[in-house]
Amino acid sequence: MSDLRHTLNAYWAERRLMSLIVIVATLAAGISAALQPTTQAVSLSFAINRVNQAPTVDYQYDGYYALLAADEYAQTVVSWFTTPSIIREMYSAAKIDPNMTTINSLTGRFKVKKYSAQNIVVRFSEPDASRATALAAAIKTTLVEKTERLNRTADDKAQFEIITTDPVIADSKPNPYLWAMVALVLSAGAAVLIAAIRVFLRRG
Repeated sequence: MSDLRHTLNAYWAERRLMSLIVIVATLAAGISAALQPTTQAVSLSFAINRVNQAPTVDYQYDGYYALLAADEYAQTVVSWFTTPSIIREMYSAAKIDPNMTTINSLTGRFKVKKYSAQNIVVRFSEPDASRATALAAAIKTTLVEKTERLNRTADDKAQFEIITTDPVIADSKPNPYLWAMVALVLSAGAAVLIAAIRVFLRRG
């Protein structure tokens, strides 16, 4: 019992340091989030459709083959957003500076997910509405043009088409309260760890 009381007293002696760590970290996180500029979050949806399909003797499977082909082509479209040259082409079409610092900074700004064989959703953010709108339009144009040029039939017709939707653009800003709560929890754990190390060193 005396050992437990001694340990608690040792931690109690560190209360000012622990409180300081938690308060500073929580305030810093909340203030930092509040000072973050508002950006524009963009969501684009694309549907892949098989067109100008050559007739097949297995006519009853035409729909299945078309869906399978669209699924494969959708993977190609997804890969374009990890290809720096194509992303740079999108920014060039939008006539805006990509502000590229590294290759990863260029490819990492797009979040792309294939939700089904024919449905792809692209999300990204830009500092202001004009850049967001211009880039969204350029992405749509680039994807449509590339799709029309690739995978053509024997009579020079496109085998796929991309059906685009209007982009959804909304303000995006970090939540100061959420950042503060996360910082509170993490800093509390760090404060306890630092206090434990100091107590251990004093006993040693």
